[in-house]
Amino acid sequence: MKKAIGAALAATLLFCQTVFADQPTTVLTELKTGKQVTAEVPFIDGANDEMLQRAANSVLNNAADEVADKIGKQGTVTYEVTLNRPSLVSVLLKGVNGSRTYFRAVNIDLTTGREFDLDEFFFRSEEREALLGKNTENVLFTEEGIAVSEKKGAAYDRQFSYQELLPLARIGDIGRLLTVWKLTEKSDGKTLAVKQGDLFAFKLNANPSTGYQWIHTVSGGPEQGLIKTGSSFMIPNSQREQVGTPGVEVQFFAARLPGTYQLKLNYQRPWEKANGIKECNVTVTVK
Repeated sequence: MKKAIGAALAATLLFCQTVFADQPTTVLTELKTGKQVTAEVPFIDGANDEMLQRAANSVLNNAADEVADKIGKQGTVTYEVTLNRPSLVSVLLKGVNGSRTYFRAVNIDLTTGREFDLDEFFFRSEEREALLGKNTENVLFTEEGIAVSEKKGAAYDRQFSYQELLPLARIGDIGRLLTVWKLTEKSDGKTLAVKQGDLFAFKLNANPSTGYQWIHTVSGGPEQGLIKTGSSFMIPNSQREQVGTPGVEVQFFAARLPGTYQLKLNYQRPWEKANGIKECNVTVTVK
């Protein structure tokens, strides 16, 4: 009987973990009232790690206090959730005291309990600086892209879509921020429908020591509308010390512009004119 109860409990716990996996973050409102100021403070609940949740809420609470101070501790402080992912939340705090207004972005990473910034997901480079400018201290993450303010406390009125930043993305981390559709060689001959700005990744069996590589070509659609943004190669942990071990190559692509594209992946030796030994052809429609 005890074994049956234990098995049932274990199954229930497993079910709960499955149900609550990869869910949006819960953001509640805590109302704080002072002598001359009323503040709506965002409060995160239901996170996987209570200690990190407390740290995140402390950051949010301190940011709300900062906004209240900037408007002279008079008037109102409100907020808007601009991004909500399983482990990432961004809010825009707004303080108003008559004609006086102050904005403060807070981007919270629930895996650290701290604020995150552009460097977490996009490489710092001349291209990024040319696009966003040198002052990227004041950045707000939203569902559609990045918003930047000219100076501290100002409105976040400069908007940049994620698709503009995709060529600068840190491939290993961007999946936490954006949707990444996963494919394998079994997608050969099929059609993938995605939205403009989406990412997708191919997991392909490979062995670089043989000289063979997965080489891609794109035809159809606008020029540079479908681009490769990066790749990585992984081998099993148990065989990492062995030279020439086969593994998995992951190639990332970005859907930048609407259109219908033919994406061909060919496993071949680049110096050989003959066709490769494996192919994967997928039609990609971008809306």
